Amino acid sequence: MGEELVLASKWDVGADVVRFLWVGFFSSLPAWARYTVLALFSATLVYGFVSWLRNRSASVPEAEEAADEAPETAPEAQEAVQDGETRVR
Repeated sequence: MGEELVLASKWDVGADVVRFLWVGFFSSLPAWARYTVLALFSATLVYGFVSWLRNRSASVPEAEEAADEAPETAPEAQEAVQDGETRVR
């Protein structure tokens, strides 16, 4: 089985989300089940948005910190080599 196997397409996922929301809004489920479906969907959206914000805001300071720390650590990483000796890393 060297071939790639695709079990679902992007359209299948979209159809599943629409079906999930249809059950949450328009089905004859009891109120507690309908609210549970809507709460799960809402929690998923909030979690995705918060994760996106966290990754977006965390990526910039890490790059700036790495640029700030590079000059400080460079002198510490240098070794003193006397005449006739070979530097090995």
